[in-house]
Amino acid sequence: MYMAWLVILAVIGAAGMLSAQELAEEKVVVTANAYPVPFENLARAVSVLTSADIGNVPVRSLLDAVAHTVAMDIRPRSPLGMQADISMRGSSFSQVLVLVDGVRINDSQTGHHNADFPVQMQDVERVEILRGPGSSLYGADALGGIVNIITRRGVEPARFSITWGQNGLVEGSFGAGVRKGDWEQSLSVTAGRAAGFMFDRDFRHISLSSRTRMGSDSTLFISHVNKEFGAHGFYGPSPSREWTNQTFVSFEHRSGNTSGPEHTYLAYYRTHGDRFLYDIRAPGFFENTHRTHAAGAMAKARRILDHAFALALGAEVGGDWIRSSNLGDHAYVRTSLYGEGQWTPRSTVVLYPGLRVDCYSRFGVALSPSVSGSWWIKPRLRLRSSAGRAFRIPSFTELYYRDPNHQAESALKPESAWAAEIGADLVPARGWIASLAVFRRHERNVIDWVRNSPGEKWRTANLRRIKTSGLELGAEREIKQHGRISINYSFISIDAGRVDYSSKYVLDYARHCGSVAASFSLPLALRYQQRLIYKMRSGGRSYWLVDGRLERDFGRFTAAIDGTNLLNTHYQEVVGVDMPGRWLALSVRARL
Repeated sequence: MYMAWLVILAVIGAAGMLSAQELAEEKVVVTANAYPVPFENLARAVSVLTSADIGNVPVRSLLDAVAHTVAMDIRPRSPLGMQADISMRGSSFSQVLVLVDGVRINDSQTGHHNADFPVQMQDVERVEILRGPGSSLYGADALGGIVNIITRRGVEPARFSITWGQNGLVEGSFGAGVRKGDWEQSLSVTAGRAAGFMFDRDFRHISLSSRTRMGSDSTLFISHVNKEFGAHGFYGPSPSREWTNQTFVSFEHRSGNTSGPEHTYLAYYRTHGDRFLYDIRAPGFFENTHRTHAAGAMAKARRILDHAFALALGAEVGGDWIRSSNLGDHAYVRTSLYGEGQWTPRSTVVLYPGLRVDCYSRFGVALSPSVSGSWWIKPRLRLRSSAGRAFRIPSFTELYYRDPNHQAESALKPESAWAAEIGADLVPARGWIASLAVFRRHERNVIDWVRNSPGEKWRTANLRRIKTSGLELGAEREIKQHGRISINYSFISIDAGRVDYSSKYVLDYARHCGSVAASFSLPLALRYQQRLIYKMRSGGRSYWLVDGRLERDFGRFTAAIDGTNLLNTHYQEVVGVDMPGRWLALSVRARL
């Protein structure tokens, strides 16, 4: 089966998406470097999901859309994005940094909350996924990669959608905006609920967001998310319940232009609440409540020094604190400085050296150097390579959590890793693109929950060195007036040396991960979208998932029938947590 994947990808890669020049005109990436870079100057492994791309796959949440990118391992505990862990390139769920418009939203309590995106799917302009280390620009947590959710600019026509489905699913959304001169205001709301596919797996949620644009330079974004869901088996065998809420505020101001000095200023605040009831049959037995806060400000500037060199410099200050019934009250602050250069000695060659220094009140100083470069050796073939250091500080849960089965260690050290990769991008003909990358990551002081025997408590510890190697392949083709098809595959191998302990998280990864997504136009003005995902985890369990959607436009209205897990596969992304079987739904969308 694995050889079949390689053969398919090799054929597609040989056939060839847009030319490099055409892609450069269409795609500008903001996550891989300190300032936006056109596709032709990229030197990192980046996947870009536009709002159109998301609309072309049969998904019901933003997390499901992100799952169809190279080397991405989304491990939901609950459907429709209620709770999930994000892994990239074999990383742990705490080693992926999540950003919204360049602002970090990783939660200091636990990485299990990092996928609580404060953005509704209808408000996404695009998602950029950077694979590999990103600490030289963004600081802690960016070992496996970065997910940057970029919110929609401008004012969209009023729109609404409603969905009815099996398992008591009802979900609706509404969005509208107004423009007056150089002032814009957009509002969105999404709410839904489901009775659940099994006992104690029901959920309900509501999301509200507001975007205010003042002139062409200043933007204020505010969002609030509330979730309640059954958590049977999430962290133990008991029927459990969890409530989370999050408020996120960011303000951005830009000045200057690409021909002169550019300046960007950001300020943000985020608070996240989590209430967990271990056994709903005994409410007084074990209940935790946590409230985290994060606040910060950053400034960066870029200047083109001459035709071959540009320099970007940035500074950031911020802090995280928690109030918790189990973890106690704790806080830390950080200050950061970083710089990145862009050297273009030839029109076909570009190099990016970078360095960041993070100073923590508790964890000391972390240096994160990096270098990357690319070379168009042929008009349609590019080689690229990068290397860098990344780090992660422990979460408050890893430092202080205690219950009858778990004992955290407060003296944990930060994780660190050196990583390197080499890759190639092929754009041999209009309508095609193919990419390949191989990488290696050496980690030290990796944090995990471990125990030596089943009778012992799980405890947090810094593990000895871990080495991760991987291969990534991806290809995509646009078919004019008919649709598109994309195929991704990744292979991961982790060498932890001699293992004489049980690992709860780090050594459970997707060894093989592949996906195929396609959208086609059919007779009678119908459109069909399908997605297949294959995973084989390190423990040997494997499964196929198939999702599909059939839709048709009726003027301003669009009606769709979609289904997830059409093969009715029984599977668990997280051991002990069953995922839904076949799930059908009918939806109607409209633009007013």
